[in-house]
Amino acid sequence: MSLTGIFPALITPYDADGAVSPAINRRLVSTLNAEGADGYFVSGSSAECYLLDTRERMEILEATVEAAEGRPVIFHVAATDHRSTLEHARRAADAGASAVCANIPTFFTYSDQSLAAYYRDIREHTELPLLAYYIPSQTGRLLTADFFLDLAADGTLQGMKYTSSDLGILSRIRASRPDSFTILAGSDDTLLGALAHGANGGIGSSYNLICGVYAGIYRAFGAGDLEEARRLQSVSIAVLEEMGGWEFISFLKSVLRSRGLDTGQARTPMSPIPSELDDQLAGKLAAKTELEPYLISPV
Repeated sequence: MSLTGIFPALITPYDADGAVSPAINRRLVSTLNAEGADGYFVSGSSAECYLLDTRERMEILEATVEAAEGRPVIFHVAATDHRSTLEHARRAADAGASAVCANIPTFFTYSDQSLAAYYRDIREHTELPLLAYYIPSQTGRLLTADFFLDLAADGTLQGMKYTSSDLGILSRIRASRPDSFTILAGSDDTLLGALAHGANGGIGSSYNLICGVYAGIYRAFGAGDLEEARRLQSVSIAVLEEMGGWEFISFLKSVLRSRGLDTGQARTPMSPIPSELDDQLAGKLAAKTELEPYLISPV
């Protein structure tokens, strides 16, 4: 199955009691299907992955696969303990995932050799394609193009989620692996630039709100309509500028709630946005007239 195009990095919906809600998740996915999603990224940063246990992560994966209507689903498997990471990798295929992805372990500092061994260990526990998740702004760990290319050469990695504004590394990886390595851009504000450097598509958090914008960027770029692609990237940046003043998951949930899709509050220790501010925040976005046609319309 091809991992190309636009993959919303799904938030995790909760019910009124704070339990994960597969039903609300299915509604979110059905809405994003209609707004141009080509696939889904489950249990990543936007999903509060490190605040979910294995049962919750598997429930959301299964609900996403059910609602995706055949679209590929990438399952982020990394956990705070390595045994859980491997368990997620082992169970992903049976739950219907199309590929798995893993961030590097955080908190401790690991050598490149240790991190390579980490990915090789995950590789041994799944038959699915394995993507690295590169997000140095969160891990504090810079890795080189050669690190990923070596793991691609020995068959450990089949691709990566590239969440960095340094497009030089992405460009070098693509030049060395022109056809056989999937690169999905993870920085929403530089999707167009990443596509120009050879990315196969994008994964992003604000896709939950304006999936049609990113689908439009991807399709306009593919059609050679750079003027339209640039216009839509500027629309995305306008949303990201508003989001920058808040904890981003709480922002996403607030706007979704005001648009008619209540996904609950983000889990502690993230700060919720008071419900009385929901409409005010959504109103600020709607006041940007270029945004209104693209904001999510829940089914």
